This record gives sequence, structure tokens and C-alpha cells, in this order.
Amino acid sequence: MFDAGNISDAAGRVRKIYAIGVDLRRAARFGEAINAFREAACLADDLAADIDHIEMESADEIRDMKNALLEIRSRALASVELIQEINGFVNADLMNP
Repeated sequence: MFDAGNISDAAGRVRKIYAIGVDLRRAARFGEAINAFREAACLADDLAADIDHIEMESADEIRDMKNALLEIRSRALASVELIQEINGFVNADLMNP
């Protein structure tokens, strides 16, 4: 469970893990990138679920933080799907002699 004191740190950690996944994907280290993206998505889910229970100065702050986390989660899961498509690509024309 998170509290208002470490919510920014946890959100920063989610962003950092996502950025690591992006760097790994660019370096074609797809397995490690998938792991990083999945970890970022999982942490974003956990944090977004817990954020509703945190008292912050304004409801707008809570909504903005939750939306940012859900955006990171969405991008991370989309990146996992993209990498899986790349890894599973088969050019059928090259398979016909």
C-alpha cells in the first residue's frame, strides 16, 4: 500500500522501468524488454488501484496521476504485443520455393 509520501517515487519508478523497456526494445533485446514492460504495467496497475485510497490535496491531482499511470500501462502492454508480433513474423512468400 502506498501513501502520499512515496506516491511520486513509485510513479517515477514505473516511468523509469518503462524507459528501460524502450531502450531494450531499441537495442533488439526483446526478451528483456518484454520483462521490463510487463513489470512497468504491473506496478502501474498496483499503484493506480492504491491511488484511490490516498488522500491528496485535490481530486484533480489524483485523477491526473491515475491517468498518467494508466497511460504508461497501456503503452507498456502495447509494446509487449508489438514485440510478440515482431518475434512471430513469418514471411510466407519466402517459404515457397
